Amino acid sequence: MPLNPIAYFSLEFGIDDSLPIFAGGLGILAGDMLLEASQQQKPFIGIGLFYHQAYLQQFITESGEQVEGRYKIEVDQSHLQPVTNQAGKPIIILVPLGKRIIRVRAWKKLVGQTPLYLLDTQVKGNSIDDYNICNQLYTGNKEHRFKQEVVTGVGGVKLLEVLKISPAYFHLNEAHCALAIIQAVIQTRETNSRLSFPEALEQTKKKSLLTNHTVITDGYNTISKDLAAVYLKPYAQALKITIDDLLRLGKTKDPRVFSLNQLVLSCSVRINAVSQLHSRIAKGIWPEFSFIPITNGIFLPRWLGKPMAKVWPLTQNNPCSKEKLWQAHLQQKRIMLKMVKQRTGIQMQEKILTVTWARRLTDYKRPGAILKDIGHLELILNNPDRPVQLLMAGKVHPNDQRGKRFIKDLNRFCRETKYRQRFQFIPNYNIAVAQALTGGSDIWLNTPQRGLEACGTSGMKACLNGVLQMTTKDGWTNSVEWAKLGWTLDSDRVSEDIYRFLEGGAAKMYYQRSQLGLPIDWIDYMIRSSALIRKNYSTAQMLYQYEKELYL
Repeated sequence: MPLNPIAYFSLEFGIDDSLPIFAGGLGILAGDMLLEASQQQKPFIGIGLFYHQAYLQQFITESGEQVEGRYKIEVDQSHLQPVTNQAGKPIIILVPLGKRIIRVRAWKKLVGQTPLYLLDTQVKGNSIDDYNICNQLYTGNKEHRFKQEVVTGVGGVKLLEVLKISPAYFHLNEAHCALAIIQAVIQTRETNSRLSFPEALEQTKKKSLLTNHTVITDGYNTISKDLAAVYLKPYAQALKITIDDLLRLGKTKDPRVFSLNQLVLSCSVRINAVSQLHSRIAKGIWPEFSFIPITNGIFLPRWLGKPMAKVWPLTQNNPCSKEKLWQAHLQQKRIMLKMVKQRTGIQMQEKILTVTWARRLTDYKRPGAILKDIGHLELILNNPDRPVQLLMAGKVHPNDQRGKRFIKDLNRFCRETKYRQRFQFIPNYNIAVAQALTGGSDIWLNTPQRGLEACGTSGMKACLNGVLQMTTKDGWTNSVEWAKLGWTLDSDRVSEDIYRFLEGGAAKMYYQRSQLGLPIDWIDYMIRSSALIRKNYSTAQMLYQYEKELYL
């Protein structure tokens, strides 16, 4: 283990489906980051939490409603090893929380060759409430989330100290991990007691980096100031400052709240946004800070389907023949349709143009855009000359009642006789489902409201496999000129544009075949799409930019 690695903190990590401690793109990005660091043999470690229950196993009832299943994650099946001392006993970290002390242990998992440390509060001696802090990701109220954030940030830095690891940088993947900075300041003052609090903070700031993923400001990563004062008082005492001085780091326009987002923005030496557009929007929201635009990327070996990788390896710049590429695509499409049948019981057709919308289900991503005019959509799906079939997948947060009503309506449509052979919802969206859908679809539908998707990487994964994009220009897609790659949707008339393209240019291009039965123009689009991601949107490119602009 290098003594001065990058310590990458994240509240979720998406490594594989046997360790479901992630909710969406934030965790998948963190997983891809560790895989890339391993492949490049970079000095890197991950710090997060071990949640004992899987995040949101989604079931759909006979009436079409989402029901959240719960199951315990088995340590052995997740290939986790306890972090122990020289005597072979679990290392216990003590994390203050108000007047009490939380006992925290740690697990280690190798992601390739990159170590990932996961903190765990299910330790003998903790109260029931503290024991269950790490019960599950993103459940409970703001207070419960704040406790998780204390354990992640404070416990992570304390674990590194026990392991005698002195990071070159603390890289915080979102504001959830902001309290790592406070514990690092405490350690800095313990090392050099002559430093004042401002001096120790400034010294720690030089090692603190933030990746910001959001443009949401209202209530984001905030907690009652009074509650924060209770829980963070021990840290103010350790720093020999008043609690008001500590809380001032998270001060917002609302005097009643404490903001981790404000704390981490003000205490990081460099901050990156996750796309060019996101950088400009974030600067408009927080004009006092600078946001370095480093667009997210994907770990290419994880997301390129095996048939496609066989005919056009990542080590090969020039594409294979159009015929081989098309046959590889059809292989991946068959794999996808087999998965759809296993999960829905419906056998969809390989020859039909297949459009997919799949990601976390939330309002700003506008999953209902294609359903705005059901009558119009029915005509498109059942066009006798150029039919279309539609796949959708995604999970709704357990507390999102509006989203749950949408899921119910969506499944009602899927079960109607006139739609069921052309329109299916795939339950329990996870990494395996995402790999099948991004590998085998024909068109990837991306419909966020412009200005609200910081980056978005699902389209990159599809594009890598030659799946053409039909997208609004937001996040990463705003930086791409989509002519001869896919179709751009006007964010203000997104539904109308979807219908227009599926009735016209997109369907016509897909069904126009050569004498050999190949959609030549379509394959040209596929080749250019895959080349775009290989060259510009990998985690290799992202890590290169991190080293050039963050890890100075």
